[in-house]
Amino acid sequence: MLFIIEELVKKAKNYDRAAMDEILEKFKYFVYKQAGKYIIPSYDYEDLVQHGYLSIIKAVHQYNLDKRSFTTYCTNAVINNYNALLKRKIKHFREIQDQNILDMQVYDFTLEDEVIAYEQTKKLQVALDNLQELERRIIYSVYMEGMNLKEAAADSDVNYRKAIEIRKKSLIKLRDHL
Repeated sequence: MLFIIEELVKKAKNYDRAAMDEILEKFKYFVYKQAGKYIIPSYDYEDLVQHGYLSIIKAVHQYNLDKRSFTTYCTNAVINNYNALLKRKIKHFREIQDQNILDMQVYDFTLEDEVIAYEQTKKLQVALDNLQELERRIIYSVYMEGMNLKEAAADSDVNYRKAIEIRKKSLIKLRDHL
């Protein structure tokens, strides 16, 4: 089987249409399975299947015949191309800006908004007072002073792993209290 697929790839690289069709047929169910795993905005299942087939065709043309492991190369190429497609779409949706944002009027805070903010601040202060000194110091360093966790750990004389645990437990305590 290994040599059969390698021979097909060799023929397909020389533009043998029948060999390419046979390769696509061999990887058909793999493409179906992978396409079903992804939900990508503006792509339906058929689009993802087509993208998988295009990934196989690209893999055939980029494959080095001396490697002798086309199956692994091809399956990795398909998965990597789906992941790259997903990342591009997510990035695109994050970068789209609302064109109407410049037309919005400035929101004036009302007395009610100020009272709610004051109450929330008091609750947060009480929750912070319930933390131990080290927990409070790490939370304050990371979220108020803008330090990264590594700097906050060094500043508090604890190792980084311990700081991760402290931050995680502290945030859980704060969430539970609020």
